[in-house]
Amino acid sequence: MDSLFAHPRDFRKLWIGQTISAFGDKASRIALPTVALLGLGGTAWDVGVLAALRFLPFVLIGSVAGVWADRVSRRKTMIWADAGRLLAMGYVPLAYALGVLTLGGLFVVAAVVGVLTVFFEVAAQSYIPALAGADGILAANERLQTSRAVAEVGGAAAAGGLMQVLGSALAVLADALSFLASLVSLLLMRHRENVAPKPDEPRSAFREAREGLAVLMADARLRTLMFATTTVNVGVASAAAVVLVFAYDYGKLSPGAVGLAFAAGTVGLILGAVSAGAIARRLTVGRTLTLAILLIGLSYLLLPVAGPGAALIALVACQFFAGFADSVFNIHTLSLVQRITPPRLLGRVNGTALSVVWGSGTLGGLTGGLIGTGFGARPGLVVAAAVICCGAVFVVASPLRMIRDGAGEPVSR
Repeated sequence: MDSLFAHPRDFRKLWIGQTISAFGDKASRIALPTVALLGLGGTAWDVGVLAALRFLPFVLIGSVAGVWADRVSRRKTMIWADAGRLLAMGYVPLAYALGVLTLGGLFVVAAVVGVLTVFFEVAAQSYIPALAGADGILAANERLQTSRAVAEVGGAAAAGGLMQVLGSALAVLADALSFLASLVSLLLMRHRENVAPKPDEPRSAFREAREGLAVLMADARLRTLMFATTTVNVGVASAAAVVLVFAYDYGKLSPGAVGLAFAAGTVGLILGAVSAGAIARRLTVGRTLTLAILLIGLSYLLLPVAGPGAALIALVACQFFAGFADSVFNIHTLSLVQRITPPRLLGRVNGTALSVVWGSGTLGGLTGGLIGTGFGARPGLVVAAAVICCGAVFVVASPLRMIRDGAGEPVSR
């Protein structure tokens, strides 16, 4: 399998570093709010602020990070981002031990880590094609997605164990050390990318960011991927806003039963990641994208049509199949973007796409909450499922339906 990659040893280093980092990131997503609540007397509002500081940077500066990733070395950007996140997360246990950690300080740490994560993710998504090569992009994304899915389970379990033994503040140290592991893996790489030469005249970052959006809109394949992904994200986020309301109010499920159902979702994510390539080879990429979107939508439709006595079975099935299809869809979407977009534009395209994706998720969450509050969880889930399925229309009505293996001519600009 490694023979697929252009630089197998360097990709393996990146993969190992990112796997460790994914475990640490999941642990800190649990440990940081726990520090706020149990260690600093925080409230639900404070936890919400911490969550917002994690995703808002993607919406606000994704395009800026994309411009940066196209101007300078992507590997060096990742190194500096890891170094900054290491220092920021390392501050939490140190300040807590010294008795000087405050909620304000925790917010600053979350904001710094959020901003640096945007720069890291945009650079990483734009760097993978250089390490994997055109023939290895799909396999690379399968491995990385599998690691993230496994980390969803393992990271949460590790966080619980570390907080039980060491306390929540020291558990944050696990994330800091995971950034160190990622940093070391990047430093050990031998691959050096070709950085674009500096232009003779200074160029506006805003103008370059607009170029990324222009590329997305000009190419029918990229435009379709953006519209389809945005539609799916709005629907999934809408559904996520009312799933727990359905489970507790309609299904009368216990927290333990809900946890079991969400664990099934993680199993689906893992199985989807390891089988995405095989499915596309049998069905073609175009059909795989279409069926994955429809499966996500139909999975959420299982909930409102189930009776109260079947709520647990429906929730387990929903989470499993939605997780499976979501993993397949994300892997092929990202792989197509990386194969179609010219390397010199990849940072801007990825940065713009991430801004749109995270922004649409925010919109979907608010919309789902409003519908659920006004009409109930079951109507909210029906609307969300319908919105998700609409994403398949974009694929069917575009050149993507003809793509067989993820290959295609790059954008000509």
